[in-house]
Amino acid sequence: MNSSEVEKQVTARKALRKFIYFFLFAVALIWLLNLVANAVLDYQDRHFAEKNFSFMPYKGVLESRKWLEGELGTFGCTYAIVSLGDSASTDPPSQWVDSSLWHQTPLRFKEKGKVGQCRNIICECESDWSSATYKLLTRALNEPGSFYYLGWRKPPHDRLYQDQIIVYSPVERVAAIVRFGD
Repeated sequence: MNSSEVEKQVTARKALRKFIYFFLFAVALIWLLNLVANAVLDYQDRHFAEKNFSFMPYKGVLESRKWLEGELGTFGCTYAIVSLGDSASTDPPSQWVDSSLWHQTPLRFKEKGKVGQCRNIICECESDWSSATYKLLTRALNEPGSFYYLGWRKPPHDRLYQDQIIVYSPVERVAAIVRFGD
């Protein structure tokens, strides 16, 4: 081999080495950006309930999710659910909804659904929560003494207008904002 061929091989190896380093750097950078983005979303999910209920005394966060998992176009539930503290008011908060728009439980629907048919957003989101949280919210909506907001419509409600429900239950010691979508 002459010196020009050796120089070409050395130059080719250097170029290949630079390409490999650049490729590895790009992969590491993309992985790091994805890690940071997921950490930010996870932080927002965990603190979503704290932010929504910051104006009221609550004991702890039961469930909290701000962002849906998966790709764009994913459908599902987002929610902020807390257990109320001992000093929580017996009246629903006016910070979310004007006090005249709250409805008293039990939640009523226009017609009965088929057995096993979901009639409200709470049962649509059931699979996202612990069974204790689901039972707590179901009791709050089915028994007297709690309050809910399903928009400007008066009871009885139909399931078509349930993209969001707000629940305040001094009886069950729970408050929730549940909606379908981010």
